[in-house]
Parts: sequence; structure tokens; C-alpha cells
Amino acid sequence: MNEATPQRQSRRIVVALDASSYSLAALRAAAEVAALLDVDLEGLFIEDINILRLCGYPFTQEIGSYTGASRHLENAAVERQLRTLAAVIQQAMSQVALKTPVRWSLQVRRGPVIDELLAAAQDADLMSLGRSGQGRRNTLGSTASALVQKSQRPLLLLGKDGALVDPLTAVYTGSTTSQRALQWLATLTQYNPRPVRVILVVRPDMPRAIPELEAEARAILGDLPVEFFTVRYGNVLMTLHAHNGGTLVLPNEYTALVAEHPGPIILVP
Repeated sequence: MNEATPQRQSRRIVVALDASSYSLAALRAAAEVAALLDVDLEGLFIEDINILRLCGYPFTQEIGSYTGASRHLENAAVERQLRTLAAVIQQAMSQVALKTPVRWSLQVRRGPVIDELLAAAQDADLMSLGRSGQGRRNTLGSTASALVQKSQRPLLLLGKDGALVDPLTAVYTGSTTSQRALQWLATLTQYNPRPVRVILVVRPDMPRAIPELEAEARAILGDLPVEFFTVRYGNVLMTLHAHNGGTLVLPNEYTALVAEHPGPIILVP
């Protein structure tokens, strides 16, 4: 069985945390999924080594958020800020665990952020992260964009709401990755029945009859009640938005849609 399927059962979900509203939303959703699948929840806070390196340059300045005054970026001050952030994150994890009983831990690592996140995700069932970082935007941030392009493990991307939103909607083309997307759909509804939709896509490079695609999807989903939609290759996003959005379970052949869909996304490699 391909290692990207949820049945691989490395038994932990990793959530990337930086104390932003988006990462805390990712924490809440990750806790929900971890409790649902009975797996461990591991928070991960990366101390960005590049920021610490900047402290060694005499020309590096920081601007006070309240005073507007500039001052040299001191290593000791950055270290204090990192310790404070780690404490805030640990408190947030403990509060989430009180509401969603789950086994949890917090790892603090130092290094290049993308490299550390990719390394942590290698043997995880799922990595959860916010769509953006500290900014107040709903567009895809640089860290999320890099992980979408590079991760070989499933990703859960969240906005500020921090929850899986019904209906769960998967894209199915008949490809191997879209089969794994349906397996995730089935896994997420195994213990918590919820509305499920499948968008059957006829791709120009994979001409398939709709009844054949639907039969394959039903074989993967078993007795799960499913509402099917049929679209041509370029109309997935339009169909999704026309039918109340929801949480999108997306094979990574449709990575380009991640930036276009503002709701929760599980991207399956």
C-alpha cells in the first residue's frame, strides 16, 4: 500500500505552530482529526535560524510596534521572544487538549523552517498548518506554499476558523492520488458520519466513462452515502463553490486549486 494513505498508521499528526491565529486554527483542527483517528498530536515550533543569523549583522534593525523607533536586532532579545512564543504555544496546546481529549506533545526545533517542517512530516500521518502566518490575510503564505509544493505527506491547510467544514468533498479522476484522496474521505467519516460529496472529473489525458469513475469511487467508499457531481477538467473550483464549498480533499495533481479555495483543504500526495 502506498505510504501516503492514512492506513500507513505512523500514528501521529504534526501541527506547525507559530502562535498566529492561523496556526492556532490549524491546532484546533489537528486535535479534532487526532481524536477522531486516535493518534498522537505533536505540536512543532521552529525557531527560525535565519532570524538568529541576522542578529550577527550590524546593519540589522527592528522597528518597535508601538513606538516606531528602530534599534539593533539583538540576539538576546530574539532568544527571549522565542522562549515566550514557545510558552504561549504550550499553553494553547494544553487548552485545546482540555476541550478535545488527545495525547499531545510539543517539540521545539531550531533550523531553516521549511526544512524542519518537511523532516517532521516524513513519518507523520498528516501535517496541519495555517494557510498564512502572522499576517491578516487569507491568501496562501510562503511557508504553506513551499510545503504544498514539496511535501510527500498529506497536508491539512486551515484558515482562521480552525475546523473541518461540512460537506467533505473529494475530487476523483481515477488516478492513484485521487484514490488515496477517497481513502482519506472514508477514514474521516468512519467514526463521525458527515455529509460527503465526490466530484468526478473527466480529464483530457485520462478519458474515462462517468459510470466507470462512479463505480470505482463507490468501491473505495463502501456503503458511505455519497452525492456525486460530474465536471470537465477545468470546472472543479466553479462546481465546488456552486455547491457550498466545505472541506476539500484534494489529490495533489490539483495543487493549483489550493490557493483558490479559502476553506479547509486536505492535500493528498
